[in-house]
Amino acid sequence: MAQAQKGIFAEPNLHGLTLSLNVMTDDVESVRRKLAQIPALLNELDERFSEALLSGYVAIGSDYWDILYPQQRPSQLGNFPDLRDGDRQAPREPVDLLLTVRSDRFDVNYHSARALLEWLGHDVELTEQLPTFRFMDGRDLTGFIDAPENPRGIRRRQLALIHADDDPVFAGGSYLYVQKFRHDLRRWEQLTQEMQEFVIGRKKLTGERISEAVLQMVSHTQKAKLQNEQEQPLSMLRQNMPWGDMREQGLLAMYFSGHSRDVLQWLKQRYIADENGDYDPLLDYTEAVSNAAFFAPSVDFLTQ
Repeated sequence: MAQAQKGIFAEPNLHGLTLSLNVMTDDVESVRRKLAQIPALLNELDERFSEALLSGYVAIGSDYWDILYPQQRPSQLGNFPDLRDGDRQAPREPVDLLLTVRSDRFDVNYHSARALLEWLGHDVELTEQLPTFRFMDGRDLTGFIDAPENPRGIRRRQLALIHADDDPVFAGGSYLYVQKFRHDLRRWEQLTQEMQEFVIGRKKLTGERISEAVLQMVSHTQKAKLQNEQEQPLSMLRQNMPWGDMREQGLLAMYFSGHSRDVLQWLKQRYIADENGDYDPLLDYTEAVSNAAFFAPSVDFLTQ
C-alpha cells in the first residue's frame, strides 16, 4: 500500500504556514531529487519537536507537472476551473510548488519552513508565504464553525486519497484545489446574527443546521453540501485555516480528494447560478483572490 504524505489527512493544528514556490532551474532531476527528501525531512522535524504534532506535504502545480514528470500524469489532474458567473469569479494563479507545514507551535512551523527552503535552495523562488491559524474552536473568521460536515477519523484518508483500484500508479496521492479567500468582514458584520445564520444555513453558536422550511433564502450550507445533483456523496476533505492581520483577513481553503471531478462539481454548484438564479450567498461577502490546482503525490511516487 502506497504511503501518503501525512499532512494531507492530518487532524487540525493550531498553526499553519503555506509557501508558494516557483521553480527557477531547468535541472528537473535536481528538483525531483530534492522533493523526494521532503517527507523524510518532515519526519525528522516531527521527531525533534514531537510535542508540536508537526505534519506537512508538498504538492506540484498542474501546469508544472508535465515538466517535472513528463512520463506520467494523474488521469484527473487539470487546471483550476474557470468559475465566472455574475459578480463571482475565481482567477487562476498558477504556482509550480506548494509547501505546507502545520503544527501546534508557530515557532516550529517557522523553523521547519526555513529548513525546507534551505534544502530547496536556489532551485526555487518564494512567491508568497501565508501564516494561518486555528480560530476559536475551529471557526472561520465569520464566526461560524468551518466545514462542520468534514469527515473524521479513517474517513479522512478514504476520501482524500486515491485508491489503488482507481489508479495504482498514483495511489496514496491526492488532488488538491486551493483558494485564498479575502473576507469583507465589515460588510458581513453589518448583518444581524439572524441574517448571518440564514446566509450560512446554520446556528452560529452550535453549528446546528437550520430547517429549509425556516430559511427565507438559499443558504451556503445548501450550495456547499457534499452531494451532487443525484444526491450521491462527493469525496472531499477540507483542510481550511483562517489567515489575516488588522488590515485584511480571510480563509485559506484547501480541498483534497481522490476524485478530482467531485471537487470540480462542488465548486461549480457554489459559483454558477442554477436555473432559479441561486448560488452560494456566502460568496457575496468573500472573494477568492487566488486559485490553483495541484497534485500531492505519495511518498512512494516521490522517492521512486
